[in-house]
Amino acid sequence: MTHYPFYQLLQNESQNMTNGNFGLWYNKLIPLSNAFKASDDRGNDTRAAEFYNERYGQARKLDTAALLKQKHENQRQYCAIFHSDIYEAIQIEATLSSPLITGIGESHPNEISMVFDHNLGIPYIPASGVKGIVRFAHTLSLIPQAEEKGLIDEKGRFDDEADWTFVANMFGVQKRKGQVIFFDAYPQSVPQLHIDIMNPHYAPYYSDGKPPADHHNPTPIKFLTVAQGTAFIFRAIVKKENDLPQKVRAAIGNALTEEGIGAKTAVGYGRFDIRNDEQVASAKQPTTAAKPSAPPPPAEEVWENATVSYDAGGAGKITAQAQGKPHALLQGAGNRANLRAAVAEAQHKNLFEKKKPVKARVTVRKAGNAWEIVKVEPAA
Repeated sequence: MTHYPFYQLLQNESQNMTNGNFGLWYNKLIPLSNAFKASDDRGNDTRAAEFYNERYGQARKLDTAALLKQKHENQRQYCAIFHSDIYEAIQIEATLSSPLITGIGESHPNEISMVFDHNLGIPYIPASGVKGIVRFAHTLSLIPQAEEKGLIDEKGRFDDEADWTFVANMFGVQKRKGQVIFFDAYPQSVPQLHIDIMNPHYAPYYSDGKPPADHHNPTPIKFLTVAQGTAFIFRAIVKKENDLPQKVRAAIGNALTEEGIGAKTAVGYGRFDIRNDEQVASAKQPTTAAKPSAPPPPAEEVWENATVSYDAGGAGKITAQAQGKPHALLQGAGNRANLRAAVAEAQHKNLFEKKKPVKARVTVRKAGNAWEIVKVEPAA
């Protein structure tokens, strides 16, 4: 028999939540068995993990991908707010080389929980967790320097908040805020889950103090993980001083590839391969000077049905704004000829003479953290 520990109306609604937010269902509305253990919809507490995975697969059929894409766009736009002369935006793309366990310690009837984004209902890595493991990786990297400086005491400890460590600059301390902003890390696309298992053999040894023995029955425990091969995007904003961007990149690289993120990293969970070549190079401390490479060509994209406005002040400028996009700009150059050259002639009268905003198909180019207008054409 199946038990639902909430009132009847909500029980009825929970049966239809394959069309809703899986994370909310998983945390609030799962069924229980006769023994009041987490179970499937028939009261079988040995199939709980399989049942959750099936429900998650049904929820993935919804348009969560569009919402996740908007989440990444929101993070990118927030990064663009910071002036590039003062701050550096770091973005590292990495792929899981082993399953990821995130949120294992949260309270849940299944004993082994998982953290899901409250709005999207998909797994993610909270910024606090990213910051914690990056600080840990950075501190480990300081040990050789501490040994060389003779700063390690007889107990094998050193002050990791001393000025030379830059921990206070990067992560903050009790009396000082850090100069790095870490973001929640989201998968690049809606991920698949994976069912894993832990199998403790010596329960009487741990619970009753009996000697461990091979005749004790194993107790298999199934739980959910994020599947190997899932790509995540890690972002941070770093103040450009004391070589902090390079230090943060190195620490993130070590955290992802060497230390692992999430739970059970000691047995290999939560390891990543960094797949962005440019970030891989900068995430490792170079031993020799690298040859400068040619910058990649500016990325262009087309914004449909954008609103284009003209400001005649100064050297003149035109701006473009499309739904869900940042502002794009093109400044005048002396006689403003470049503004007219970028705009289709059919739109000159309304835009430049009447100074009325026009709807247009706008081609834009990424220039640093800003967008530059390349071409303005009549809307389709």
